Amino acid sequence: MKSRRTHNTNIIHTLPGGNEDNDLWSYYTKDSDGNAVICSIWEPTPEEREQIAAGHNIRLMVWGKRTPPVGLDLTDEPLGKVPNEEE
Repeated sequence: MKSRRTHNTNIIHTLPGGNEDNDLWSYYTKDSDGNAVICSIWEPTPEEREQIAAGHNIRLMVWGKRTPPVGLDLTDEPLGKVPNEEE
C-alpha cells in the first residue's frame, strides 16, 4: 500500500534521507468530538486488492514502544491534488 495525496492533504511527513516514495501525505482535521487527528489515505495495489477480496486482513504497524491512539476506516476521498490548484 502507498500513502496518497488527497484533496484534503495539508502536510507531508518526510523520512530523513528518504525520497518521495517515503513521503507520508496527510492532513489535520478534528473527529466528531472536536479532538485533533491526523489522517493519511492509503491505496492498495491491484494485488493487495485481490488479497483483501480473498479474505486477507489489513495490519496496522506502529513503530516505537508507546502506541498512540490509532484507527482504520474506509473513505472515498478523491486522490491527487485539488484540480486547478496552484502549487
